[in-house]
Amino acid sequence: MVEPRIRGFLTERITERLRRAIMDGELQLGQLLSEDKLALSLGVSRSPVRKAFAALEQQGLIVVRPQRGSFVFWPTARDIDDLAQFRRLIEVEMLHLAFREKRRVTLASMGDAADAMRKALDVGDTLAAARADMAYHDAMIENCENSYLLDAYRMVAGKVAALRSHRAVSPTQERASAEHFQIIAMLEQGDLAGASDLLGEHILKMADRFKEEWPVGPRPGRGPVLEGIGPLED
Repeated sequence: MVEPRIRGFLTERITERLRRAIMDGELQLGQLLSEDKLALSLGVSRSPVRKAFAALEQQGLIVVRPQRGSFVFWPTARDIDDLAQFRRLIEVEMLHLAFREKRRVTLASMGDAADAMRKALDVGDTLAAARADMAYHDAMIENCENSYLLDAYRMVAGKVAALRSHRAVSPTQERASAEHFQIIAMLEQGDLAGASDLLGEHILKMADRFKEEWPVGPRPGRGPVLEGIGPLED
């Protein structure tokens, strides 16, 4: 008999594996998911997969539609706008706190992430650029020293990362990269107000760019095709 603690650990691993697959674009937004096929691909039973689906539904990454199935979330234009407004409010406040509490660490981490994004774009690695983009914003988030703001941001972090990866196209990332360096330059000059304004504009402009590139609806014919989701690593 499998101990509850072991079952719980397996569910956590599956949840994180599927979360990463959505965030990195292995699973497409709007894609139909099959418990049976995922369980077979991962080399596990259906029970922990079902529990992982429930956990990801709470995070907003999976939508369960009765009589139709479970799908990776698909954002509407309104969803993208609402998410951007939330991010603008919370990230600007986090930047203020991080600049006050951990100025040097925050600037160093933002600089490292901006450099990593630039290098990834130079070699055409859009996924690495998307991850570096996330690290750039995480630098101010993780250094704000406010656990309540962190908890609030974590509610949307998976969706934000997924949007970055799924719409990771070079022109959009190039513009984002340039704005990142502009924000850093302002912070290094001590212009927190100017950097905050530019950060807010940057977030709202990213929403506009996403909507410009976004299809009207999920691409047809996706179905429960789950290539690339292999057995869990030991």
